[in-house]
Amino acid sequence: MDKKQGKLLRDCLVVTAFLEGVSVLVVEIAGARALAPFYGTSLKVWTSQITATLLFLALGYGVGGLLSRRPRDANIVGVFWVAGIWLGLFPLCRGLILDSTAGAFGVSLGSFLSSSFLFGPPLLCLGAVSPLLIERLDRIRSGAGSAAGTLFFVNTLGGLVGGWLTALWLIPTMSLRLALVGVGLVLVLIGTFWGIFLRATRSWQLIAAIFVCVVPSLFVWKAPDEISVGGLTQERKAKVLYRQQSTVGLIQVLDYDDVRVLLLDGVTQGGIERESGLSHFGSTVFQSALSYRFHPRARTALVLGIGAGIVVKQLEERGVAVTAIELEPRVVEVARKFFGFPESARVLEEDARTYLNRTEEKYDLVFLDAFAGESIPWYLTTVEAVGKIKKSLNPGGILVINTVTSADGHSLGIQRLESVLLEHFTEARLFIKRTPEVALTGATIVAGDVLVAHEGEVPNAMKDRFRKDIAVLVKSERPALGGLRPGTDDWHDLDYADSEVRSVWRRHILNYYDSVALQD
Repeated sequence: MDKKQGKLLRDCLVVTAFLEGVSVLVVEIAGARALAPFYGTSLKVWTSQITATLLFLALGYGVGGLLSRRPRDANIVGVFWVAGIWLGLFPLCRGLILDSTAGAFGVSLGSFLSSSFLFGPPLLCLGAVSPLLIERLDRIRSGAGSAAGTLFFVNTLGGLVGGWLTALWLIPTMSLRLALVGVGLVLVLIGTFWGIFLRATRSWQLIAAIFVCVVPSLFVWKAPDEISVGGLTQERKAKVLYRQQSTVGLIQVLDYDDVRVLLLDGVTQGGIERESGLSHFGSTVFQSALSYRFHPRARTALVLGIGAGIVVKQLEERGVAVTAIELEPRVVEVARKFFGFPESARVLEEDARTYLNRTEEKYDLVFLDAFAGESIPWYLTTVEAVGKIKKSLNPGGILVINTVTSADGHSLGIQRLESVLLEHFTEARLFIKRTPEVALTGATIVAGDVLVAHEGEVPNAMKDRFRKDIAVLVKSERPALGGLRPGTDDWHDLDYADSEVRSVWRRHILNYYDSVALQD
């Protein structure tokens, strides 16, 4: 091989290492998003995805080392082809694997097994790439250390690009199906290039196989516009009005019977009766009603997490000026387009904690109704975060929190939250709406320094089918118990404290919605 050919080969190896690094990060991040509708987005799920990624990359390094002892031109072609074809099959096997593992195993083991089945083989093949490239580069220019340093440097830069590319462009703009199959297609093309470049196989065979093995996956499976909801006992059809990946998860809007609901990774974020426009779910009405009960003269409110925008709408109907904080712009668009979210509402598109850290504004009411999967983001429930909320309240102001707990209202997570609230507020009271034969329940917490109940009727906007439920809710009142170590920015166990509650919720979601409904 002459000097010019050697330089060309080195350049091709370096570019290949970069693209392999990009691919690994796309698979890792997009893979975690693929698991979210079935397992949630807790620390356990991310840990499973990261450990599965590291495990199969490590196995790949070992396999690549073994292959590099017996150099063959077809080795590079083969690892890229296996990785690409496996990813190309993602739309066909995703539902089968996730549905079966989610139903049979817990969150930790189930998400690890799902990640291993769906992404283990391609990650193993991508792990094998680096040793093969190093061996090839060392043949051109002796010195394995120098070759390894060059390729790992470029490979890591590719990983950085892949991470940002996935988070800022791929996930917000396209379906996971398209993103992962697209990566698979790129890997097959890389394998094809090396097959042609090294003359390891016939080019027409490689090119034909691209269309036979990968491209059809883009079109064979597509999320339907009509899905089944309600489980086996009351199955009915739902029309999908909107479906889009976003920075916070898979956003969906469904119509079934006379109801319209907003889902985020399968978790209900709000819903309305289509004919009346009133809330279909009690949680939003309970928040509004309790805020009125304990602060009927409130004139300003801060809402952290808008969901379908129903709480904001109810507040504005009673004359309260609202500032709403929402991280994902698409949630705001969906709330306005499908749920009547008022154009007059002031909306700031940023993270709730970031806003609390910087704001100097004061409010009569603060609503914490932000959910990441099945729980409030932990960093919004720490002593420091609640301290920021307390600082943003006017004298006499109250905090209203929407969350979930076990059926008896005494889960570890809710007690941890109560302990945090009592670090800053004189009083905190818990209200729960018990549902027979259900292992978890919605909970509304009201916290303030002086909580005096106003016994008058709630405004007309709240007089819907939940009037009796509100009366029952009020009777469930109990003071916050506290007594546990409060979570801080330095230490918080929210992902573990209520893990069983979230598991029950996730099982309910999987039973209620057809698995196809949880895919994009």
